[in-house]
Amino acid sequence: MKTLNHKSTITFLEMACEGLTMGKVYIQVNINRTQARRFVGLCTGQPGSSFLNTRLNRVVSKGNLDECVFGGNYNSDNYQTCSIHNQVGIVLFKSHSERSGEFCICTNNGYKSWGNNIGQVKRGLEVVKSAAQLNDITQVTVVDCGVVVPL
Repeated sequence: MKTLNHKSTITFLEMACEGLTMGKVYIQVNINRTQARRFVGLCTGQPGSSFLNTRLNRVVSKGNLDECVFGGNYNSDNYQTCSIHNQVGIVLFKSHSERSGEFCICTNNGYKSWGNNIGQVKRGLEVVKSAAQLNDITQVTVVDCGVVVPL
């Protein structure tokens, strides 16, 4: 964690559906924030658990302006709103410990947030949008995740 660029760390989540690769989602995070550091830890497996083999678990407002996709390794079932984001690709995260967390990726404008804004999708938003169109989003699994290390 100490060697990462605190303002522009890039993480990735590689998605697959029923064994077929859908692609990678690259997310730029600012790890100066506690929740962002926890997200990066779950991408790397540093705390002993990770997003690896977790599934996307729901789509909220499917097909609407405030559509977003949730995934991660716990289901909080807490839809309480607290702020509005007007940018496609915002990544929100909520965690109660270093060993678990749930992320949300906004596929359109105007999602009312329930977590902390920890980053922005830089590439691969089309992967998330494709997953949102599936009849059963729980078929989508994170098959690889980590941090992009610049050479």
